[in-house]
This record gives sequence, structure tokens and C-alpha cells, in this order.
Amino acid sequence: MIFTFCPRCKAKKVNFDGFKEYSCISCGYTFYHNPAAAVAALIPLNDKVLMIKRARDPGKGKLDLPGGFVDPGESAENALRREIREELGVEIRSLTYFGSYPNIYNYKRIEYHTCDLVFIAEIEEFPEHKDDEEIEETIMISPCALMRERIAFDSIKHALKDYCALLRRNPNGSR
Repeated sequence: MIFTFCPRCKAKKVNFDGFKEYSCISCGYTFYHNPAAAVAALIPLNDKVLMIKRARDPGKGKLDLPGGFVDPGESAENALRREIREELGVEIRSLTYFGSYPNIYNYKRIEYHTCDLVFIAEIEEFPEHKDDEEIEETIMISPCALMRERIAFDSIKHALKDYCALLRRNPNGSR
């Protein structure tokens, strides 16, 4: 449970519907714990994709695609451009929407549901730098030979599975 007390009236009469709605019996305040939008980039180079090793929890030490959360007032495409610029110091040349994947992001003992929007991205150049607070290491890896337990999030596991299926149907990776 996120709330013990109502954020509006501070009453200790908050009901949770077991799914996403918190409501205060005293004042009628309602909070919906809806999924947060997040973005990730599949960046193919030859027969591999660029992945990062996470430098912090959740998933510290595990593999992920570069990306992050969409800020208020920001489109998914602009969020991904910003995240790639911040994390890897490179610009995205082009983006193609690939798919959306539900995920659970456990952060500081709170379970956040996310909707991860995955794009296939081309970058201007291979990243020479990285944000050391976010990324332990960048890795070029064959996505179809990757062991699933090395990947931090279920959404990314599913996206890579779908990407590998696309590669098997169409080896050049285009849709």
C-alpha cells in the first residue's frame, strides 16, 4: 500500500481497491496509481544491440536497454532523445516505434507499474562516454544469444524476444 493516511485530509481511512485506486472515506479524495510511461532504445549495430549494465537499483548489475522515464509534458520520442543524450552523450538520428511492454519497477519498496515504450533507434556515433551514476558499462551484445536472467526487467526481456523474432523473419531488422 502506498498511502496509510489521506494526502488531502490526513485521515487514516484510506481504502485500496487492490488494483490501482486509493480513496479516502472521510473526504472522498481519490488517487489512481496508474502506470508511468517509460522509454527504451533498441540500438542495433551490425548483428548486436547496445545494452547497458545498470549502476543502481532496481536491477543493479543487470543488463537493460538505455532509456528512462517520460517527464510531465514530454513526448515519448523527446524523452528518449533526452535520456540517450544524458546517459550516453550522443544524439539519436532516427526513431521507429517498436512496441509497448508492461513492467513492474520496484523502487524504494514501492511497486510502480510502467508501460515501457520501446523504439529502434539509430545514433549519430557510438558512445564514447556514459553517465557513471546510471551506467556501470555499455555492452554490444547479440540479443538472441543473451540469457534472460541477465536482463533487469521483464519488459526488456519481452522486447528482446520480439526483436529476435523480427530478426529471424527479416535478418536486416527492418519492419
